[in-house]
Amino acid sequence: MASAVSYELLRAKMGAANGIATLDSGGLIPARQLPPGVFGPYRGQFPTVNALMCAFPTGMIADYAYITGTNSFWYWNGLLEIPAWVNQLISESDYLSLTPAQRAAVPYIVV
Repeated sequence: MASAVSYELLRAKMGAANGIATLDSGGLIPARQLPPGVFGPYRGQFPTVNALMCAFPTGMIADYAYITGTNSFWYWNGLLEIPAWVNQLISESDYLSLTPAQRAAVPYIVV
């Protein structure tokens, strides 16, 4: 059985440097708790991916933005045959239409 001291120590380490990462309401580790260099610059929050593309038609590898309309993060992927903003969430039919190189370029989550 954990003691109150152990519990307080655990709580003190949550979200702290060299500690334990926490999860946000969506079950993801907040970007501020990830090490530097994992992401490029945060480009902001946009209502749609079209609004993001109008604001930033191109990006640099690992640039990212939050799209409120899809409730998800979008990343610039320069490794695609045609570089583009991509989302890690993709429907099965869209996933099946990708080339093997496109599938390998992004860690898609098929929904």
